[in-house]
Amino acid sequence: MNKSMFDLETLKNIRRQADEISYMCMSRQFYEDEKVLKQALDHICRTLGMFADMEIKKVKGENISYDPESYIKGRMALAYNAIMKINQDEEYPA
Repeated sequence: MNKSMFDLETLKNIRRQADEISYMCMSRQFYEDEKVLKQALDHICRTLGMFADMEIKKVKGENISYDPESYIKGRMALAYNAIMKINQDEEYPA
């Protein structure tokens, strides 16, 4: 059995961010900033792709020679910050 590269708190934080991003995207109307939504979706898809790559390597018994945790945490942070910025802009319109 292969051990996860992530600690439990990191995984919980990634899950929380994913849930918040999903909630924000589904509960707000972002018609005026479609570009930000596309960028956030790109970051999420790349994160999912990296998780899949890690799991494929683990199933094959291959070594992971790069740092997927930093990549995944960074992409999730970019998506999260983009979506949360839209929410803040709505709360405090100019």
